[in-house]
Formats: sequence, structure tokens, C-alpha cells
Amino acid sequence: MSSFIHIQETLVSKYGVQADVIKPEATLTELGLDSLSIAELMFDVSDHYGIDIPDDRANFNTLGEAVALVDGLVKEKGG
Repeated sequence: MSSFIHIQETLVSKYGVQADVIKPEATLTELGLDSLSIAELMFDVSDHYGIDIPDDRANFNTLGEAVALVDGLVKEKGG
């Protein structure tokens, strides 16, 4: 199961992003998040899925890349 829906719901509810602009090719900056908000979002996501996102792997540009990273880490964990 992809983490896209959870991340999309978080972006809408916590950051006020309009659901219709949330697409895999969008950057988080384009969605209105600054670097602090992006870090906070990734902490929220890592807590939700019970994963650690290593700094050396958290180098994504688009939402789709972030989703792929989270999904890969969840799979590695066995989830």
C-alpha cells in the first residue's frame, strides 16, 4: 500500500494544501512547504509508519520521490 494517500491527507489537514494540486510530480516547495515544514512532515510520516528516515536517504525533490522513499523503508521494515 502506498503512503501517498496518508501524505496527501496530512498535507491537506495540517498544512492547508489544496487536494487537487497534490500530485506526485509536485515538489513540496511548490505545495507551499518550507524546509522546516518538510522536516516536520517527514517526522510525522516516520512516526505514523514506525520507520526511521536516514538523513543520507532523505534527498528527494518531488512528492513522488518522497512517497517512494517512505514506501521503500516500510517494505524494508517488513510492513
